[in-house]
Amino acid sequence: MRLFPWVLSASLVACVGPEAPDAAVCQDVVKRLCLGPICQGVTSRLSVEAMTCEETLLTRTGCGRDSFAFTQPSRVQFLDCRVPLLRQGASQAVKPSCADVDELFLDCPDVVRFFGGTP
Repeated sequence: MRLFPWVLSASLVACVGPEAPDAAVCQDVVKRLCLGPICQGVTSRLSVEAMTCEETLLTRTGCGRDSFAFTQPSRVQFLDCRVPLLRQGASQAVKPSCADVDELFLDCPDVVRFFGGTP
């Protein structure tokens, strides 16, 4: 039982640190949305081609620039909307399920508009 408090402390400390910049948060979502094979909802709702998805969304949103900052939607709203994309795993190499992508699109019309799509 002595190990439990240490593990708990270590896991809490691992989450402490500076927030990721807005550009990194946005780029993370773009990367997840554009992982192949790309979900049909991404190409149809956001009007992007699978081969140029990431480049198109980074340019369209401006979040390819380090100076990018959220305005509408807010950072908090964007982070809340990102949650379904993390269900399959926290690594950017893990593709979210298309059902999770569809959930983001359904629950977060402001994010869809931010990406230049139609809610």
